[in-house]
Amino acid sequence: MIPKDAARLWEELRHREPEEKLEWIRELARNPTPDSIEVLLDVLKQESWFLRDQAARALATLGEQVVDPLIEYLNSGLWYTRTAAASALGRMGLPVAAAPLVALLKDPNRTVRDAGRDALVLVCGNEMGRFEVAVAFRGLPERARQFALDGLASRNPEMAERVAALMHDPALPDQADRRPLARAVGDDGLHWGDVVGDEGAERETG
Repeated sequence: MIPKDAARLWEELRHREPEEKLEWIRELARNPTPDSIEVLLDVLKQESWFLRDQAARALATLGEQVVDPLIEYLNSGLWYTRTAAASALGRMGLPVAAAPLVALLKDPNRTVRDAGRDALVLVCGNEMGRFEVAVAFRGLPERARQFALDGLASRNPEMAERVAALMHDPALPDQADRRPLARAVGDDGLHWGDVVGDEGAERETG
């Protein structure tokens, strides 16, 4: 199967039963090749929640070969693609995803921010993941730092306490080459600039 087949497959699968769609996605993940991975990633751009969710679950089983493209998808112009990519990265639980997921907390879409928080809880499930989340949190401006911790605590208070303890450890390194977080107005009326102040450069958000 190659990427150019994707459009035809969407049409063929449109009226099929969910079990058939699920088997198709599983088959792509069962024998991953660069082409099948590209098709799975393309599923994250589709409007079907069911297909996106199943593709995110499948991608999460493929390891580090899909981490970089999933991180790139966190900047997609489609909110549901950003959400699906965050979900896949969270399920993988790799520490390298910590900083990109923390950056997602400034997203203008509340559903995306929630997906970022949920994913961070999963990344914090291992010691190195908690360490990287703590480093990323501590690199935020003070008010944004508390905002991030509060979001984590709303999902898992115990995990948030453990991350906060790490953040106060003088041995914790500073995050190197931290990118400034952009301002964004969320669909719930929350303005990122109200949280972080005037720090960070302006950039267009999708």
